[in-house]
Amino acid sequence: MKNSKFTTLPALAFEGGTKAMTLTPVVGTPKREYAEVFVPGEEAIEDGELRVTVLGSGNPWPTRAQASASILVEVGNPERDILVFDLGTGSLANYASLKLPVNQLNKVFITHLHADHMGDILTLSGSFSKVGRADGPVYVWGPSGTEPRLGTRHFVEAIEEALAWDAEAGRGPINPESMRIVGSEFDFSKTQVVYEKNGVKVTSFPVVHCIGGAVGYRLDFAGLSFGFSGDARPCWPLVHACKSVDLLIHECFPPAAALAAASGLSIERATIALSAAHTSPRAAGKVFNLAKPRLAGLWHTLLSPQVVSMLFAELREVYDGPVVQTQDLTVFNVTKEAVVARQAKVLDQLPPIPGEQRVAFTPVMLTPPAWWAEALIPLD
Repeated sequence: MKNSKFTTLPALAFEGGTKAMTLTPVVGTPKREYAEVFVPGEEAIEDGELRVTVLGSGNPWPTRAQASASILVEVGNPERDILVFDLGTGSLANYASLKLPVNQLNKVFITHLHADHMGDILTLSGSFSKVGRADGPVYVWGPSGTEPRLGTRHFVEAIEEALAWDAEAGRGPINPESMRIVGSEFDFSKTQVVYEKNGVKVTSFPVVHCIGGAVGYRLDFAGLSFGFSGDARPCWPLVHACKSVDLLIHECFPPAAALAAASGLSIERATIALSAAHTSPRAAGKVFNLAKPRLAGLWHTLLSPQVVSMLFAELREVYDGPVVQTQDLTVFNVTKEAVVARQAKVLDQLPPIPGEQRVAFTPVMLTPPAWWAEALIPLD
C-alpha cells in the first residue's frame, strides 16, 4: 500500500469509510506491501513488530460506532504476547472480532478507574472464562490512589467480590483459576517500570486528570515504542516519558462548544470537562511538538464529520506532523522501517476463538440443589 495522495479526510468508518482517518496513512518506507484494509486472520504479526489496535475510541457513553476506552498491543516476540491498555465498555466485542485467541488476553494495564476505562473487566473475568479464557487469572496493573479505597488493589478486590455468584456458578465446569483477578498496584506519582517480561517493558508515568491516581504508559519492545496518554491534560511527565516514540496516542476532546452541541451537555459542563480534565486539539498539537513521535494519534474523541474536521483545523494551526484520528478498529503496524495506519474489516457476529489451552482442567457436573427435582419440568 503506497502513501495516499488524497487531500480530504476519508469518511468515518460508521459512515462506510474503509481507510484510516488521516492524510498520512504511511510514515516511512515499509519493507512489505500492506493490504488497503486489515482483515483479521489474514496477516500474522511478524517477528520484531508491534501491532496496535484501537478497541475503544470513545467516551463514557458507548455507542455502536464507538466502544469506550481501550488500546490493544500485539507483540512480535516468540510468545506473541497480547497486552491491553484500559478495557472500557464494549471493547471486548471488538477484540472478539479480531480472531485473536481469548486465552491469551490476560494482561490489563489500567490508566485510571473511571468506569469507561475498566467496565469490561467484569466481562473479561466472568464471561470470557466461559468461552476459552481458561488458563488462569486476569492480571491487572494499575495506579494507587490518594487513599487506599481509591487505588487499583481495592478496585480489583471489589470486582472479584462482586463476581462471587458468577464464580460459584461456574465452579464445576470452569477452571476456578480463570475466574480470579490478580492486581498489581504501583505508586501513581512516579515514572517507573511496572512490567518487564519476554522482551517487553511497560513504563508508567503520572498524568493530570481530575484527581490524583491517573497514569499513562509507554511500551518498549525490540527498539520500537508506543506511548499512551489515557485521559490527561497536557503535562510534562508524558512528554518526558514518551519522547520520540514511534506511535503516541493522546486523548483529544473537541472544543467546548462542539462538545456541548454534539453531546447535549451544557456549555458550562463541557467547558469544565475540557479545561479541568482533558486536552483540546491545539493543546494536543503542543504535546506532539514537544514529544516528536514518528506518528501521532488522536483518541477519546466524539466522532462526527463536523467534529473531526474542526479538530484537524485547530490542530493544524500548531502541528503539521503526521497524525491519525483514531476510530474503533484503527490498526497500526509499527516496524523499524515504517508505521502504517489502516482500518480493520471485521465480522460483527464471530464466535470466540479459545486458542490452544495451556492448562489442563477437567469439567465436572456439580450436584444440583435438592429443590430442583420438583421444580424442573420433565423432558421426554
